[in-house]
Amino acid sequence: MFEVLDRNCLFQQLRLLPDKKLVFGVLLACLLFNCNASTSATPLSHYFQESWTTRDGLPHNTVNSISQSADGYLWLATWEGAARFNGRVFEVFGRGATTGLPDSGIRTLAKDSQGNIVLAGARGGISKQTVDGWHNWPAFSALINAVVIEDDDATLWLASEGQGLFQQRPDGSRKQFTTEQGLGSDVVHSLLKDKTGRLWIGTGRGLAWLKPDKAPLKIHNVEGLPAVPVFALRQYGDDVLIGTERGLFIFSHGKAQLLSADLANLPVSAILVQDKHIWIGSTDRGLLRFSERGVETLSMAGGLPNNRILSLYLDREKSLWVGTNGGLFRLRDAPFVTYTAESGLAGDYVRAVLAHSDGSVWVGTSQGLSQGSETGFETINLAPASSGQSILSLAEDKDGAVWVGTYTDGALRYHNGVIIDKYDRATGLLANEVRAILPDNKEGIWIGTGQGLNFIGPDGIRSFGKAEGLPTPFVMALYQHHDGRLFIGTGGGVAIMQTEGSMTALDFSNLDGAEYAFGFVASPEDDILWMTTDRGLVAYDLQSGQTQIIGRKAGLPFDKVFQTVVDNDHNLWLSSNRGILRLERTQVMQFLAGTRDTVDYELFGESDGMQSAQANGGSMQAATMAADGSVLFATSKGLSIVKPADLNRFSINTPPVVIEGLHVDGAATALQQGLHLPAGTERLELQFAGLGYIMPQRMQYSTQLIGFDTDWVTRGNNATAEYTNLPPGEYDFLVRAAYPRGDWSENVASFRFVISPYYWQRPGFWLTFIVVTLLLAGFTLRWRLTVLHRREQELLRQVAEKTLELQQQTDYLRAIDKERSTLLDQIKSQAQEFELQARRDALTGLANRRAFDESLGRECARARRTKMPLCLVLLDIDHFKRVNDTFSHSVGDEILKMVADVILRHCREADTVARWGGEEFALLLPDTSLKAAVDICERIRHAVMQIDCSAFSEDLHITASMGIASFADEEQHEKLLSRSDSALYRAKQGGRNRVAS
Repeated sequence: MFEVLDRNCLFQQLRLLPDKKLVFGVLLACLLFNCNASTSATPLSHYFQESWTTRDGLPHNTVNSISQSADGYLWLATWEGAARFNGRVFEVFGRGATTGLPDSGIRTLAKDSQGNIVLAGARGGISKQTVDGWHNWPAFSALINAVVIEDDDATLWLASEGQGLFQQRPDGSRKQFTTEQGLGSDVVHSLLKDKTGRLWIGTGRGLAWLKPDKAPLKIHNVEGLPAVPVFALRQYGDDVLIGTERGLFIFSHGKAQLLSADLANLPVSAILVQDKHIWIGSTDRGLLRFSERGVETLSMAGGLPNNRILSLYLDREKSLWVGTNGGLFRLRDAPFVTYTAESGLAGDYVRAVLAHSDGSVWVGTSQGLSQGSETGFETINLAPASSGQSILSLAEDKDGAVWVGTYTDGALRYHNGVIIDKYDRATGLLANEVRAILPDNKEGIWIGTGQGLNFIGPDGIRSFGKAEGLPTPFVMALYQHHDGRLFIGTGGGVAIMQTEGSMTALDFSNLDGAEYAFGFVASPEDDILWMTTDRGLVAYDLQSGQTQIIGRKAGLPFDKVFQTVVDNDHNLWLSSNRGILRLERTQVMQFLAGTRDTVDYELFGESDGMQSAQANGGSMQAATMAADGSVLFATSKGLSIVKPADLNRFSINTPPVVIEGLHVDGAATALQQGLHLPAGTERLELQFAGLGYIMPQRMQYSTQLIGFDTDWVTRGNNATAEYTNLPPGEYDFLVRAAYPRGDWSENVASFRFVISPYYWQRPGFWLTFIVVTLLLAGFTLRWRLTVLHRREQELLRQVAEKTLELQQQTDYLRAIDKERSTLLDQIKSQAQEFELQARRDALTGLANRRAFDESLGRECARARRTKMPLCLVLLDIDHFKRVNDTFSHSVGDEILKMVADVILRHCREADTVARWGGEEFALLLPDTSLKAAVDICERIRHAVMQIDCSAFSEDLHITASMGIASFADEEQHEKLLSRSDSALYRAKQGGRNRVAS
């Protein structure tokens, strides 16, 4: 899409950008200009951010230490226990018999040579979790700040708060080092054992070291450092990084010195080395990174939960975990990158995007037009020709000029920095709302508006509407095939204009009720035109004209899709209100061929880097592909970009998988290999988790119960497996995990169990059962005949008694028959009263929705028969939710009654006025032209504005928006409702307190 830039030149250009645009410039260069990612670090502010707090299950928002055990769990040390995280839920371990800890406050985490987690903290508690359970040591008499474990003999070195350094040998013996042995302070904050075996000790007044393998143990203090606390130590190549209260230092070649003048006086609380990049946590300035870019900072203003950093950890998937004083924070790569107004866009609400042939990106937003290049996004000033600056559509002309379709100012042609042409209603367009622009194959330009289609050619402007064959005049998308056929997407389906000018509507009757056609894209290799609709994706065979739909029945999670992009691998990307869908071309073609019933999909949203999963549609292009293969989407919160070729790097990790829980007949049961379950066990539920943290919500699982399943069973992202009524026997449950498109985990998790049989399920039982059954059969038959004879006599007696009772009941029923007739008359009268009440709104006294629907059908039929005009008005009280939220629902009810009275005063007896629902009202005006209806609505609108609400508040004023539609002889009056609702929508979008038709 862009030419490769010289790296040094790029950095020089980026340094010239304002701070708020540095974020955009660096990432735009790296993602859209094909920079080599291995040569420089991803900008700090462009990692995907996620946070967890106590609301998400953390026991405490202060995360003192982070580590990852050998089985893949992430461990977090907090003041309310150690939290074990599987990517979805936290399991907390605190003080008590399980861990043996004297207090739940955990200050630090360490790992032994087998990858087991060691917890230490308040009251000197220290405990280790292994596959065999928890093992603890006798508590020390002070808070433990840090732990180092010797690999050779498991000797522990412990940093304490106020009692110096402790050494604990495997035999349980302990040795203490304090200021008397040479430490600068009895407060020890940090420990590190370096490559040479030297133990570094960060104290409250500087740094010291000793050699654990040399006797006698002697403490050496490091010169050249300020006498301040040393909070963090980290190996850096052959050197040691020293994080102090007064800056970040490095010990190299026998001496300590400041690492960089930029890091002087920085209160360093944590250090992490990633390749040659140094991550730095501070006590009050947030998270920093020192790299070839210099020093970058991420603070609370950039999304950090808190500026006090306590711990840093890089997990196996290269995600950076940050423990703060306000919760857990993570930075990681994500498939999508999103640009917003903070990145330089004119606005966040993006409606159209254009990948220009010159390599630039043009982005149309509700607040203006932006052009993206190697220097960032530049806002294009359209003020000379566009007062609203709200952009709906974009297209590139043959000469490289950019056509800009606006919401209120028509179509503009922008070239070489100036607007050279403008077309609007005054110059011949059907409407100023331009939703689709398409250069013609030969000459001229097609303009789709909210009121029909225009063609601008050498002979002037031609117009096309319903009379020329458009299903509806609301045009949203255009596509012209190489043979000259023009496909027109409207709010009522698709029309095809042939080369000779004739226009026919495409038959949508077999497409699950699809109406809105939002976009087109062709797949030349398949000779298919893809149409995105409000019922799914439609495949149109360009040769035969046949259509097939891929919608909910094909497995899609929702109906409405806005725009399709076919990537370089011929896979399909679909935008929607609920995220971005990716469909594999192979599966799609199999579905169309009838060899597959459903199509699998991947759904991307906020957790994948999008600022909002709500993509936009209804104008072109709402999504497109750049020359480098990137796919760009217009969303309600910026421009989102994904590189399909890079998706595989998010799937290369094969996450470990663990079995976490077992429920037997609803009761939690401890997981013990070879567990014997009692006879009669009916339901088993096993919970498991793939310990991957990049995309845990899309983790895929498959299981196999050996002894029951013949093959692996796909579970999707369901992390449980349930079995009911398993027969007695021995079983082995296996589970594996994978990311989408990734490999299954090589080491499956397994659990063996046995279900014992009932005694009657044993072979010897059945022989005894048969013999006893034969003996009992003869006795039972004789006893049964005796019982039947006695029952016959009893039945005869009961029949006689019942006959007498029935006669008495007959006499009684005759006596009350007259009373029942009277009661029925009363009920009929009440039913008529109830019927009247059911047709009235209890609050306003107006007709309700049911009564209005009947009137609408009746008046539409009368208008169709008499050819007299009929208008439908939908009225909505503006910002009514604020009235309820600010002044209470009782005040809101009074407002509704006031508005209802105003409407009734301005309507005739022949008019139907109904409360449509909530704050909406509907007016049915028979024998009323559109112009007259507009006059009536204007009078109502002014009257609503004059409603005196001072009894509730001097600041309370009421306005209303109205949409009018005139009956156009539709067969279904729902179309009249839809057009009125669309007009109401335009009135509200136009600023409210107005009438639209």
